[in-house]
Amino acid sequence: MTNTTVYKKDYSVFQTYALLDFTISFEKDVPQDDLARTVIEITERINIGKYVNLNNRKSHGHDPMKLLRCILLGFAEDGYISTRELENKTISDIRYKFFTGNVSIGHSSFQRFMHNDLLMPIEDIFYELNKFIENDDRIDMVADILTIDGSKFEANANKNTFVWKKATKRYYERTWKKFMNLIKKLNKFFKANGIDIFYSQIREPNPAYMLKIADCIEKYMEAQGIQMVIGRGYRKQEIQRLYDELKDLCIKIYKYMIHFDILGDRNSFSKTDPDATFMHMKWDYYNHTNIFKPGYNVQLGISSGFIRNILITSNGNDLPTFIPFLKKYKKHYGKYPSIVVCDAGYGDYDNYSFCEENDIEYGYIKYSGIYKKQEKVTEKNRYFKRHLKRNDDGFFVCPEGHVFNPVSRRVEKRGLYDKENIKCECDGCSTCPFKSKCSKALGNRTMTVCKKLEDFHDHVDEAIHTSVGKQLMQSRQIYSEGTFGIIKQDYGYERLRRRGNSNVKFEFYMLAIGFNIRKYHNMIQSKARLECKQAC
Repeated sequence: MTNTTVYKKDYSVFQTYALLDFTISFEKDVPQDDLARTVIEITERINIGKYVNLNNRKSHGHDPMKLLRCILLGFAEDGYISTRELENKTISDIRYKFFTGNVSIGHSSFQRFMHNDLLMPIEDIFYELNKFIENDDRIDMVADILTIDGSKFEANANKNTFVWKKATKRYYERTWKKFMNLIKKLNKFFKANGIDIFYSQIREPNPAYMLKIADCIEKYMEAQGIQMVIGRGYRKQEIQRLYDELKDLCIKIYKYMIHFDILGDRNSFSKTDPDATFMHMKWDYYNHTNIFKPGYNVQLGISSGFIRNILITSNGNDLPTFIPFLKKYKKHYGKYPSIVVCDAGYGDYDNYSFCEENDIEYGYIKYSGIYKKQEKVTEKNRYFKRHLKRNDDGFFVCPEGHVFNPVSRRVEKRGLYDKENIKCECDGCSTCPFKSKCSKALGNRTMTVCKKLEDFHDHVDEAIHTSVGKQLMQSRQIYSEGTFGIIKQDYGYERLRRRGNSNVKFEFYMLAIGFNIRKYHNMIQSKARLECKQAC
């Protein structure tokens, strides 16, 4: 008989329980200046029930208000927080435990609440929060001044998933040409076999026509008793080879038509995230150059450091986003801002005309080339258009005193507002000894002038160099560019986590709500500390 002796200590851990003479209380253990108290104050003073159904829960469901407070605190404190990080917070953070009633909430519960209850009303909650902050007497907000800036955020899309509009159009036409050649082969096959069938060639691609031909081929093969074969060791008959080629072409045509529907007015999209458009960004991981990455263009309107308005588009250019951005602002706040401050990416004829029509001060919207006018005039650049003076009629005068007289007028209607372009010609070029320095034209020098656009530029030049204009330009750099700096650098939020336009909007609105709550909390606490210091 073998005697086995185990030489191993018993490492079993027994948790001892004891009644301790202390209690844990939210009022005592959470500091008075903690961010969690501000979250509670906001959720109590804003009517959340107007946007989120707080009663539609089963007996075992979590309280929506508890979930919302946890989410708001997470986004306000961390900038961006995932559902799994929220789950860990409810396990280890005492403030979240007070919110949830000492119940650990799983990440799937947070995700269901976000998707089912917060996805649709998140935009209304964001603007309701802004109105609450604006009406708070403790906050000194100048809501009539709006600084606008945009930045591109990389989408959550895989590499090499691009679809280009020009390439798709080329493939589409090439596939249709192959189908036309296939029609000739089919007609030749039916004629050789004595079958009275002839298919006509059409210019425009028509998938219904292709499917009709495929059905006829299937019926012919069934009538002739021809079996479909596949794999090695089998030889396909000629009609089956034609049928397989037709099937492949039909699938490609359908694919390209779907691509055109997804593209719309865009030039590209990503297969992983079809709502994302390929844009120029700062750094490219394909070959470390400034080529393209799928992303979204995020426009922010800032007032006194608070994010007041958001517009997320798939347009890589900032110019066409200006008017929809301001219309969205009026939709939620009932009026346009009195003053708009922007960089040179927003200054064009349509945007200036829109501001003039709606009584918005546009003097602080810079235009492209505004600082080129301020450079020193030399012999090399004195003949440039930006350095030419104008007479009383608004027409340019060259440095030698020759006037550019109007020759023809043309009304451009491509934009939202009609733009009158005047073609002007200088009559003194033929006898001018400096023509070689001024122009390379064979005849007289000509230029196109829009007098109203020049008036807009003059107003901007005058307003932007005043003391108020310099102060507003400085505040734009602090607030607009500073906000994106906080989001991208401090929060580390340079790439979106969700896919699809609606999910991306939800994610960024939650980020903006957390940003505003944190800003609101810091301003209140700073003001309280200042008052306490003055009282002492």
